[in-house]
Amino acid sequence: MIQSIRQRSSYKWWALVAVEVGNVTSSLTHSAAIVALPSVAVHYKTDLPTVQWIVLAELLATAALMLPMGRLSDIIGRKQVFMAGLCTFGVGGLLAGTAGSINILIIAMLIQGCGAAMIQGMGMALVASLFPANERGKGLGAHMSSMGAGAIVGPALGGLLISAIHWRAVFFIPVPMSI
Repeated sequence: MIQSIRQRSSYKWWALVAVEVGNVTSSLTHSAAIVALPSVAVHYKTDLPTVQWIVLAELLATAALMLPMGRLSDIIGRKQVFMAGLCTFGVGGLLAGTAGSINILIIAMLIQGCGAAMIQGMGMALVASLFPANERGKGLGAHMSSMGAGAIVGPALGGLLISAIHWRAVFFIPVPMSI
């Protein structure tokens, strides 16, 4: 049954959409969080260098864990690591959005960075495994385009959420996307 579903030509495109939701959310959330930093600094009555650790914690965790997550996926499977990454990313967003202090917010973004490492590390590998060699360029092109689109839309969406709702709304972006 599963093999027959995977052999359909539309399967790879639906799987690509699922992977890209995670990747867009990851890049979008990061770039939206940058816009929220001044509001966070005012809220917690701290300086901008301290608040920059919100973004740095996520980036450092993502960069440090991407290769180990690739190895973990070799052991337990790409899909399992990707799904765990979505859950971890969503939990990190929930914790960040409800953080009562700047330290908790930084730790939450560190958790979110762990999830981002799983998502981003698996994204390209999943796309490459979904498409046959003669169509792999289409899949990888769509993958990279969605990452770029998330990074471009993030600041605008972040500014809109901060203006319309509150800076905490920016950190809740990954929660519904992860679900």
